[in-house]
Amino acid sequence: MGVVLARVDQRLIHGLIVNQWAQALQIKRFMVIDDEVSQNEDIKASMRMSKPAGTGMSIINTEKAIHNFQNGNYDAQRVIVLVKEPAKLIELLDAGISIPKVNLGIIFAQDGRTPLTKFIALNDQEKKDIREIQSKGVPVAIQYIPTDPEVDVSKYL
Repeated sequence: MGVVLARVDQRLIHGLIVNQWAQALQIKRFMVIDDEVSQNEDIKASMRMSKPAGTGMSIINTEKAIHNFQNGNYDAQRVIVLVKEPAKLIELLDAGISIPKVNLGIIFAQDGRTPLTKFIALNDQEKKDIREIQSKGVPVAIQYIPTDPEVDVSKYL
């Protein structure tokens, strides 16, 4: 199966992902792709504690993620990809990784970002990156929890 959803969320792994998204999507692997976090053993250890029994978790850098996907390591699993910024998803798409849908979670109003919604703020580059993801045929929606209605991000761009 591979990737069933990619989510841009600065918190990466947290309660809503583990308790609601994973159940709604029947996730078997949490894939955190972040070049900095993948090098921090303390953060990785705390993230792994949230992993539900019967699921896998990978906290890896972009290069390793692309390599593993291209080798088919996750083809038989239902994977949720978690990244902090949309540019990371462009790297995956450009490498030929199939992403059926992108969901925007929490993106904090800091570092020059302008609030779009209660939970999402984007800077100009992130808006451009989202448009590029959409231009590759991948829908991008705002949906905080699985029971919320999906809202096409184009409404805010």
